[in-house]
Amino acid sequence: MGILSAVLLSAFVAVLMTENYGYGYWMISRPIFAGPLLGLMMGDLQTGLIVGASVELMFMGVLPIGGSVPPNAQIAGLIGTIFAISAGGKPEVGIALALPIGILAQLLIMLAWNFNMYLVHRADNALKELNLKRAGRLHLSGLIVFFTVMFIPTFLAVHFGSDFVKNFVDSMPAWFMDGLKVSAGILPAIGMAMLLKMMNFKKYWSFFLIGFVLAVYLELPVLSIALLGLGIAISISVVMNKGDNRDMSLPSPQRGEMEKAKLTRKDLIITFFRSFFSMTSINYERYGSLGFCYAVMPALKRLYGDDEELKEAIVRHNEFFNCHPYTTNAIIGVTLALEDQRAQGKPITSETISSTKAALMGPLSGIGDSVFKATFMTIFAAIGAGLALGGNPLGPIIFIVPNVLLNIISRYYGLMYGYRFGMNLILKMKDSDILNKFVQGATIVGLMVTGSMIVNFVHVGVAAKWNFAGKEIVLQELLDSILPGLLPLILTLVFLWVLREYKKAIYWLILFCFVVGLAGKFFGVL
Repeated sequence: MGILSAVLLSAFVAVLMTENYGYGYWMISRPIFAGPLLGLMMGDLQTGLIVGASVELMFMGVLPIGGSVPPNAQIAGLIGTIFAISAGGKPEVGIALALPIGILAQLLIMLAWNFNMYLVHRADNALKELNLKRAGRLHLSGLIVFFTVMFIPTFLAVHFGSDFVKNFVDSMPAWFMDGLKVSAGILPAIGMAMLLKMMNFKKYWSFFLIGFVLAVYLELPVLSIALLGLGIAISISVVMNKGDNRDMSLPSPQRGEMEKAKLTRKDLIITFFRSFFSMTSINYERYGSLGFCYAVMPALKRLYGDDEELKEAIVRHNEFFNCHPYTTNAIIGVTLALEDQRAQGKPITSETISSTKAALMGPLSGIGDSVFKATFMTIFAAIGAGLALGGNPLGPIIFIVPNVLLNIISRYYGLMYGYRFGMNLILKMKDSDILNKFVQGATIVGLMVTGSMIVNFVHVGVAAKWNFAGKEIVLQELLDSILPGLLPLILTLVFLWVLREYKKAIYWLILFCFVVGLAGKFFGVL
């Protein structure tokens, strides 16, 4: 590949990767979508579909929750796709290289997080001087940081690695390539186990079993099981609420709206658009503090005409903040409602506002991580990956459209309702148990889908067979007669136990999958 082509392709990869933190968390860099997109650009859509779907399944439950640093699925899928196409359209190449690529990329992202601390400290001085434009530029500089740490290694890999990879692959023995395919079939079990770990598996394990059985014996697709799970969740909620006449509705504008509001709809719309950059300067010291501050800067400037009051408010919102980007806007809305009332002289202290933010971070982070990220995204990723593995280009579209809509809708309505009703929205949801029922329903659907995904995406079988009394006995057929999908189920549950017992077991489990796949093919037992 020529230098110009490598530069352009690397720049495209870096732009896609930057969205993960830089400009909105749109999910366009996820392997299930970015792999086929890159394959389309390079003239091999089918390889892009297969590699993207396979890597998505490998890393499905490996999510960067809070400050965790698992291998990066996005860059693994992108560069893995490039290598697979460069090697002559061999998906197993990209799948095999996904792990080392993902680990290297996550190390570079950690470097970016550390560098962003420098930007935040520079912004501290600008905020104290009320130089909001300079503070905003420092925050947005995180876009350059993330782009750079993604562009350089991608360019080196693309420009110097394709010929090497192709020659290397051609020299590989058949058992090695087949072993990689086996490993690729086992690796999704880690993703399933990670998902189960994040959900309330101990309490709702029966729904996981239902999803597994429906997929094994009725061979229902993931989408059908997801819809069935939704119906079950709604039915349970209705039965539990039978005879309960408490008001379950959210507060109406007449009941909860502030008497006066200094902020206009235009101010909130500006905040809404700026919120898409809330993670641009994310760092290990204060996480999304400067991003939160950047989003509310124009609104605070409108609320506080006095420089000292404005400075106090600005500095107050550059304190530690960490929440899922989709649910952050609900906190922004509530915060601006409190700031609005404080600016009008109401008895709302600075400590009250800071405490409110801190109190909301936990529960809303939990919704974002477990419901939106681990459940909502995963359901559509599973459906999309299933189609993509079969060569259907609709797979990536089925994944991306709901996630983009969720991004926009959750941010917009979280901000608007959060501001309009202030704390009443969250308190009403808590008092009426709507929040708990929402999380319960999402858990039921998520566990049923995960149970079905084990059957559809975790592939492992034994090749052992022997003759007994003149009859050939195939071990895999014997296992299937007991329970189809028994080995994938056992693997997933064992991985779940290991992940619960040992915090850093994920890397050993990934290594285990590769060792089992390669050794199994080498000795002919898999």
